[in-house]
Amino acid sequence: MPYGDVLIHAGDFTELGLPSEVKKFNDWLGSLPYEYKIVIAGNHELTFDHEFMADLIKQDFYYFPSVSKLKPENYENVQSLLSNCIYLQDSEVTVRGFRIYGSPW
Repeated sequence: MPYGDVLIHAGDFTELGLPSEVKKFNDWLGSLPYEYKIVIAGNHELTFDHEFMADLIKQDFYYFPSVSKLKPENYENVQSLLSNCIYLQDSEVTVRGFRIYGSPW
């Protein structure tokens, strides 16, 4: 990774948004030297979108069998696993005078 003060990772940091994937990504973020690390979920972070997950589980959607078997208590707080960054979901943060707004998927 190149040197910098601010890292913005805008989506698709997991394959399906499984808690184990989010933990691994968070550990990687923790190893980086950036002063600010800003993360926005992408369309691969399925578990971050609770409405989508509710529909997926109701339909037993076969494209994502490992995700559709997850119980809500296993993914409801998946964003809280991101402890090494500022996570934006329809929210903003000001860093070094720049306002950054994050809207996922």
